[in-house]
Amino acid sequence: MYTFQALQILLFLIPGFISSAMLYSLVIRHDKSELSRIIEALVFSLLTYAFYSLIKMPLPMSLLKAGEEINYTLNPLGFLWLVLISIALPLLLSLFITNDWHMKIARKLLITRRTARTSVWFDVFYDIKKHIIINFENGRRIFGWPMYYSNDPEKQYIFLHKPAWIVKDAKKGEEKYVDLAIEGILITPEQRIESIEFLQD
Repeated sequence: MYTFQALQILLFLIPGFISSAMLYSLVIRHDKSELSRIIEALVFSLLTYAFYSLIKMPLPMSLLKAGEEINYTLNPLGFLWLVLISIALPLLLSLFITNDWHMKIARKLLITRRTARTSVWFDVFYDIKKHIIINFENGRRIFGWPMYYSNDPEKQYIFLHKPAWIVKDAKKGEEKYVDLAIEGILITPEQRIESIEFLQD
């Protein structure tokens, strides 16, 4: 009896686990506890079967217990539809979360002031695509294009493409750019960033 019920629950949760795993691989998110992941999978499964019911097809797999035997019937087309919905849901959700579309609408309606992303650090680098100047605590400055950056403000990794140091010309008293003539440089947290300037066009 318990094995049969466990199989039924597992059959219901599998689409949710597929969706949850895909969303986790596509979107930068905070780590969740096992209970939170199960609840998320349950919500995804509920949504998946809700959309599946609109197709008006029989269940992709049904289990029947006759005595000690457990019999199953398989609907290949229904199973394919279920898998497609399980994949389409996280793809669509990832598109909204990454571009912050749903939260933009919510902010315009004055429902919230939050964004869908994990930190202000990530918000700024994603929305403001400009060349930057990094000011270090030791007074050094470097210019470049932020091609890659971390999502965690506590781990300030930035890869600058075509970087150049900014130094003062002792004769003219002006700043000049010294091209490093390299593809890029990875700035690590050990270099102690004080501030970052985002330049205009």
